Amino acid sequence: MPKRIISKSCRIEVVCIGSELLYDRINTDINIISGILGRAGFSISRCVIAGDDRKEIMDAVGSSVERSRITFVTGGLGPTSDDITKESIAELLRRKLIFSEEIWDGICRRFYARGVKNIPEINKKQAYAVEGSEILKNEVGTAPGLLIKEGEKTIVILPGPPVELAPMAEQYVKKLKREKKSSVIKIRRFGISGIPESAVEEEVNPILKNYGAKYTILAHPQMIEILISSDIAPAKLRDFERRLKKRFGDGYLGVNPPSLPEILAGLLKRKKLTAAFAESCTGGLAGKLITDIPGSSDFFRGSFVVYGNILKRRILKVPKTVIKKYGAVSEQTAMHMAKGAKKAGKSEVSLSITGIAGPSGGSEEKPVGLVCIGIGMPKNRFYAYKFLFSGNRERIRERAVYQGFDLLRKHLNEK
Repeated sequence: MPKRIISKSCRIEVVCIGSELLYDRINTDINIISGILGRAGFSISRCVIAGDDRKEIMDAVGSSVERSRITFVTGGLGPTSDDITKESIAELLRRKLIFSEEIWDGICRRFYARGVKNIPEINKKQAYAVEGSEILKNEVGTAPGLLIKEGEKTIVILPGPPVELAPMAEQYVKKLKREKKSSVIKIRRFGISGIPESAVEEEVNPILKNYGAKYTILAHPQMIEILISSDIAPAKLRDFERRLKKRFGDGYLGVNPPSLPEILAGLLKRKKLTAAFAESCTGGLAGKLITDIPGSSDFFRGSFVVYGNILKRRILKVPKTVIKKYGAVSEQTAMHMAKGAKKAGKSEVSLSITGIAGPSGGSEEKPVGLVCIGIGMPKNRFYAYKFLFSGNRERIRERAVYQGFDLLRKHLNEK
């Protein structure tokens, strides 16, 4: 079934509260909310970050409420003095803060369940709710969420910690999807891997322009997504997909594709093959992403994190002469790592990654971003590839893993 996106009549904005988000912290809240809304067929028009300042919060939330039908507000619901989200929104709406025995009882029960008898008095701050709001239960933490109606506008206040935010946002968005079902239009998402964003744009722009279709291209480390958000004839969609298959070949991932780790997992399951990884610069990230998938124990043996050369030699049996002659970051070492992982993991296929993620460690001959990937296949077939990725340390490691997954996927699809 195609995904669906909410029409412009239901504009959604997000305001993330927290001074730490203006310093050196990554705003994970917007990623969580946009993902949940996107999967349900909704889109976010704007996201704003406001520090822990009453005037800044009031300005940010007030402006968002004026522009949008629904405003999500995250963060600032804790018990400390800098958590002033509820107080600021109550002042903005000219409503009182009212102590809720229901919320306080829930907070007490959570503390008692953890063996805490003397509950800090400061936590009573979390038991206050904005007058006229609906309480949204928090099954993980002590800070409840609030749902506030202001005329035709809705403000959804949720805690900032991801482990609390995600399930609460999921519950509200499910309800929202049911209520707004009649006001959505169709959207289809086409996935392309291993191809630069610019190459995808050059190919699809004249086609979709001719169709008169509105579209967006999103670049992620694991794939390029083409989102078509307007209704076009089924025949044109089929023609568009045919063109994508012809132009991008095995780089085309299909309509509304799952993630690359899920695609790889599905292939291994269907082919009844087991896999083992060997990781150096990625430090276990490939193993983490594949084991995020339920049921991965059916096909995944494990990942050998061989960061230093001594473990490459001792665990994976990479010859000392190979490392000395070609270096730890080389196609030759990557191939031997793939061989070692396959043998030590007693698996049918393997993946190895070795590289220089930076910010230091590079040279003129082997710069930061150089990554070598090895692939092991049945019947003693091994392959090695070399790439030069740009970006910071995190980006390079991420791109290396997804490139490795994509290479293994392509080899598994070979006839």
